[in-house]
Amino acid sequence: MPDPADRQAFAERNRRQPSPRAPDVSPSRLLWCVRGVRYLDGLSRAAELTTRPLGAEMVAFLAETMPGSLMRGVPAADLAAAGLDDAAARAHADANTQARFASLPERIRAADRIPADGWRLGSDSLFQGSVLLVAEVLAAFAERSGGDVLLALPDRSEVLAVPAGLPSADRFRMRVVRAWREAMNPVSRGILVTDGVCLRDLEAAPRKDGFELLGWLRR
Repeated sequence: MPDPADRQAFAERNRRQPSPRAPDVSPSRLLWCVRGVRYLDGLSRAAELTTRPLGAEMVAFLAETMPGSLMRGVPAADLAAAGLDDAAARAHADANTQARFASLPERIRAADRIPADGWRLGSDSLFQGSVLLVAEVLAAFAERSGGDVLLALPDRSEVLAVPAGLPSADRFRMRVVRAWREAMNPVSRGILVTDGVCLRDLEAAPRKDGFELLGWLRR
C-alpha cells in the first residue's frame, strides 16, 4: 500500500503542474465552416462551438484554418483565451469568409451565360459551403438570375445553384440527392432558396405573390 507521504507528494506535484494550455487562436484564420447537423452531432465538444443555423439540415460554426489544408472547430473557451468575445469572433469570421470568396461575386455577374443546369462551385475542398454566408455572393446569384435562386451543399466541397426560373429547376432536387448519395463527404440533401437578401430553407419558405413558392419542388 502506498505510503501516505508518497501520496501527498504525488498530489502536490499534480497541483504544481500547469493545466493544458488552450491552442492559440489567430483572428485572421477564423472562418465560418458549413456542415450538416449530423456532423456536429458526432463531435464530442459540439456544444462548445459558436454556431449559426442555416436551415436545410445545415449549420455553420466558427473554425480556424490550419496548415496542410486542415481546419478545426474553435471552442468558445479558446476564443476567450485569445481575448475574443462572441461578437468579435463572429465579426472576424464574417470578414475572413467574405475575403476568401471576394472574387466570386464579380465572376458570377460577368458570366456570359447561365449554364443550363445552373452553377457548380467546387474550388474549396474544406470551406466551399461558406459561400452561403457571403451576402455579396447571394446578391450576385440573384442579380444574374433575375430572381430567386436554389442552393444546395450535397458535399462539403460542392455548392450547386440554379435560378428558380430555369426549366432545369424542376430537376434540381433529384440532382442534389444524387450528388449527396455519391459524395465523399456528404453534408445535406436539403435545399435553400435566396432572393439575394435572405437565405431560407426551401421547406420553410413562405408563400409568395399568392402562391406557394416553388411548391412543385416540395413533392
